[in-house]
Amino acid sequence: RLGRGQVVVAMSWKEINRTEWSRKRLEELFKSAQISLEKTEGATLSFFRVNTTGDCALAVKPGGQPRPMFELRIELDWKVEQPVDKGKAIAEAKGQIQVTDFSSEDIESPQMKLICDNQLPPGATPAFKTLMDKLNAAVKESGLPEVSRMLSQDFVSELKQQNQPA
Repeated sequence: RLGRGQVVVAMSWKEINRTEWSRKRLEELFKSAQISLEKTEGATLSFFRVNTTGDCALAVKPGGQPRPMFELRIELDWKVEQPVDKGKAIAEAKGQIQVTDFSSEDIESPQMKLICDNQLPPGATPAFKTLMDKLNAAVKESGLPEVSRMLSQDFVSELKQQNQPA
């Protein structure tokens, strides 16, 4: 029971839509990324198409920490470039990382599927196929964990700062 003269202040949550911001930010984040792949001879992973679907919002209340609320699906078309022949040429591998489930319910564990385009160019040598396999393995071993980190740490920490209405 409240005594005479006491005031109750309602601390209600307010939801700020951040779907459009998240689409733009994820595209910027991934298209500007250059990820060096371990266990390669200087191969670099980059992304040339980012397609994000789903919803994203921030729940905020006065004096409280913003709480991200999102459920996103992201398709990342990637390529790896590896200098070959003493830097005179570039070998390239391509594919897609499908982030099938990235949600605020499980921020640390985005669900991902790696698809590698194993189409070899005409006249490719067995050595070229071996290199492609090595590059695809490097994306799996080094690239996927970095994508996961970029989502769960970089993106989410920036999202939490987007608590002012647009």
